[in-house]
Amino acid sequence: MPSRRYIVKSSVEETMNMIKLSQATSTPVFEEIRDFGGGKKLATLAYEKYYFRASNRAALFININNFHGESEVTAISTGSSDGLIFNIDWGAANSYIRSVQKALHPVLINEIKLKESKE
Repeated sequence: MPSRRYIVKSSVEETMNMIKLSQATSTPVFEEIRDFGGGKKLATLAYEKYYFRASNRAALFININNFHGESEVTAISTGSSDGLIFNIDWGAANSYIRSVQKALHPVLINEIKLKESKE
């Protein structure tokens, strides 16, 4: 399950809109932005996408916050296949997470690779 954290130089709202535009071919599952006062905001996005070439579904979960002064984006992707015996990702989750990185490239300050789950 690939996961990444990005520090960006755009606001929570601007970052959310950039990601939403980049996911135009995905099915939005959840979208919310919360204002905690004092300029502190948290946006949450969730998407699902079906990859025809490998009969894979992938999910993408994104949190954007500015709790520490900079806008921070955490993206987590997971995928699975529809096989009877094996459920293999076939790279769908990694492909999905790269779409976020590509969308954030113009405002990217730093990328942090998070520890991967062993499941």
